[in-house]
Amino acid sequence: MSTLPVYPLRPHPGPESEVTVTACCMDGGCAWESEPVPASAATGCEAHAAATGHRTFAVCLEYIALVTAEGGR
Repeated sequence: MSTLPVYPLRPHPGPESEVTVTACCMDGGCAWESEPVPASAATGCEAHAAATGHRTFAVCLEYIALVTAEGGR
């Protein structure tokens, strides 16, 4: 049995590391998707739900991470 190294993921401290959020409607054949927005902004799910009655969404958070070996190398 071989062992695999463990690499912790750490948020990148640079300006490009803003967390973004996207969402898509999961109601039947609805094709609504939000544009990527900062995590602090609304994704538009509430407005889409109010307009259509759809209530189920897949929401994805994305950010840049650095992979480092143990010990921070």
